[in-house]
Amino acid sequence: MSNRKAIKILKAALSGLVVLCLVSFVQAKTITFKYSDHDPPGGMRTEFLKNVWLPEIEKQTGGKVKVQDFWGAALLNSKEIFKGIADGITDAGFVYPGHYPGQLVAFTIFKLFPRGPSKFENMVWFYHKVYEEIPEFTEELKRANQKTLLFTAGLPGAFTGKNPLSSLNDIKGDKWRAGDKWALRFLKNAGAIPVSVPWGDVYMALQTGTIDGCFTNYDGLHMMKFDEVAPNLLVSKELWYAMPFIHNVNLDYWNALPKDVQQGILKACEIAEQKFARVYENAFDKIMAEQKAAGFKVTVMSKQDVLQWENAEKLGDMQEQWVKEAVTAGLKTAPQILEKMRGLHKQAMERE
Repeated sequence: MSNRKAIKILKAALSGLVVLCLVSFVQAKTITFKYSDHDPPGGMRTEFLKNVWLPEIEKQTGGKVKVQDFWGAALLNSKEIFKGIADGITDAGFVYPGHYPGQLVAFTIFKLFPRGPSKFENMVWFYHKVYEEIPEFTEELKRANQKTLLFTAGLPGAFTGKNPLSSLNDIKGDKWRAGDKWALRFLKNAGAIPVSVPWGDVYMALQTGTIDGCFTNYDGLHMMKFDEVAPNLLVSKELWYAMPFIHNVNLDYWNALPKDVQQGILKACEIAEQKFARVYENAFDKIMAEQKAAGFKVTVMSKQDVLQWENAEKLGDMQEQWVKEAVTAGLKTAPQILEKMRGLHKQAMERE
């Protein structure tokens, strides 16, 4: 072999080595963002996250972040996710605070505001202001080694029943299911017989007559097909679901990210929250149209019905009960939190 040919071979080998090193370097710089969600794809929120938010994270980080997503509790279920994020089993995930009343005591106050903004843009304004002005909320998350990246929400609460529903009075004397103790109290205040049934058993309970109806978020009941067996619906955009849907990230993971990657993720979250407002509005109308097309009876609640559900007199007593229970649970600033929440809630309602 001539020296010239040997030099060419050596140059080619060196060139290949450089390319290999560059590829390895780029691969080493790719950051995996592991996201876990207990709901399956196909719902308003999960489709939005899968097709808008998570791709936006990859886009806004310039491809430095690669999302690895798990749906339908494939990695962690709704009762495991909070600890799973804290322990780093997943980098981020969807947390429904209502499933963690012991760890997220401050968050339980949201359910004591049954009537709220109808527009998501005003809901998310409220959620951000709560985080900014009432530090107890973010402190509860910090103690669990996490922070919130993104807010979404379920559609407003809605009634789906086996018997005719023309007004709130029609639930009186019937057995109705709700998902938390405060919603069960609202049902009792309205004259229904409150019943606790696990989420996964609601369809069968409605089908067999164990319960006469279910009060839950509008998109949730439609996704779970409760309206198939309980085709009488009572809905209102004012009955917001109140409790924010929070998408949290492990703090250790977050703090280890390069600043430009953090900024890219935050930008993606900002864009996503703005886009979700339209998705939220369209989803309500779409579900109502589908239900009417299927022959279900959908009635929009009157103003009187909405005020009757809120029940201002008993609501004040319930809020004071929340204060006592929260103080007992260790949240000593509960009275101040309630007053601040009332003020911010009033501002959010005025934005409508």
